[in-house]
Amino acid sequence: MIMLPTLDLTTLKSADNDGTDSFRGLFRIGRRILKRCWLDQEVINQKRIFCQNSGACGSTYVVKLLNENRFEHVFHEKTPDLNWVGLRHYESPLPVSRLVRVLRYTRHDTFFEANNRLFSLSQEIATAFPNAQFIHLHRDGTQAVRSAMSKPGVQAYLHENIRFKGSLAGPHHCEPFIRLCHHWANMNKRIFDDLELVSHQSDQQPISLRFENLVNGRVNQLEEIVGQSLQQKTCQPANIGRVCGAGKFPEYRDWKPAQKSAFDEICGPVMSLLAR
Repeated sequence: MIMLPTLDLTTLKSADNDGTDSFRGLFRIGRRILKRCWLDQEVINQKRIFCQNSGACGSTYVVKLLNENRFEHVFHEKTPDLNWVGLRHYESPLPVSRLVRVLRYTRHDTFFEANNRLFSLSQEIATAFPNAQFIHLHRDGTQAVRSAMSKPGVQAYLHENIRFKGSLAGPHHCEPFIRLCHHWANMNKRIFDDLELVSHQSDQQPISLRFENLVNGRVNQLEEIVGQSLQQKTCQPANIGRVCGAGKFPEYRDWKPAQKSAFDEICGPVMSLLAR
């Protein structure tokens, strides 16, 4: 069982620049909890867009594109990023009321956020913000795994990153390639399943957005959900140097037969879901 922190005032304080442990600071947090989490219904019911994703699939790109089109209150992994919250909820569900409180407090000023740390919280986000809308941003699984495998020191990355200490990335004894396949498949399956439930409980229908379409300027779905046309349809990818750099993991066609077989077994069913 992965050991993670508990929800406490430290999480809430990290959302504000003036958070302190003084009496005045704690009183200020208490007052904000009442306002953001319960009293300010107008803010709670504002339109917000959450771009759910598994990482390495264009979340930085879509935020950069919206910022360059002069949208306000657009965030990539807003502080606090709630990484451990999403992971802990995936491993062992946390009380919905506590998650709603944390989301309302820390995301009260958000119009758009792309944050793969929130991958397991779609239903709780929908409860916290009744008019929230969702994007499932995803990338071809072979390219996502390839990108992750191209990280320098991938073995050390898996050992040090909290995401790989629980069950999200499959059995710990497996080689990095297998664990990264499980990581991609499990995150996208969780997002897909949760958004299916959200779509049955709400008038807001999530959209499925392919990274490959986004970077090629096919942004009609994005324009529809943000509510206006984008004057600038594309922008420079943030990680172009790393993508084109030496030492990139091979393309799928050059993978070993065992790697292709493992990927198809682990990720194939999710690839089929996302292709609908």
